[in-house]
Amino acid sequence: MGFLIKFFLFFVVIYLFLKGLVAFFLGGKRSEKSTTYNRYQRQQQRPEQPKQPETQEDRIIEYQKKSFESTEAEDADFIEIKGDK
Repeated sequence: MGFLIKFFLFFVVIYLFLKGLVAFFLGGKRSEKSTTYNRYQRQQQRPEQPKQPETQEDRIIEYQKKSFESTEAEDADFIEIKGDK
């Protein structure tokens, strides 16, 4: 049992060593996957400019949306109605 574990670990260590050696000589981890991820991250970091309304009506609608979203909800007063039995 111990022989199998040593045998397996030996090949894992050799594999990782060779993989690291190849990565060192080829300039590190420059895979297509990582460059695609980095490109996506750069696009996300750009601040998006807010869309400007084009007409007066659009501006009014945007203002109403903002004022509606900023208002607090009010509790309704309920009156209990009891039925006659």
